[in-house]
Amino acid sequence: MTSSERLFNRQRTLHEILGGGLVADVILWRQKNVTLGILLVTLSVWVVFEKSGYTLLSLASSVLLLLMTTLFLWAKSAAILNR
Repeated sequence: MTSSERLFNRQRTLHEILGGGLVADVILWRQKNVTLGILLVTLSVWVVFEKSGYTLLSLASSVLLLLMTTLFLWAKSAAILNR
């Protein structure tokens, strides 16, 4: 690829600037199935959150509270069973 074919006479291609890997392929729509899958999953999660009235913060706090409760019960049961 000659320098006249590149935008703004760049030394590197945009794919190289973005890292040249899978992320660059997804951003530049070179792997259309992966990019479309990411967009569809993101859209469906957004629609579910909008329809349910649930926020990401409340979901994260509920998950963290459940995790802390599970770890607390696990530690207490381990202390009781290892007497």
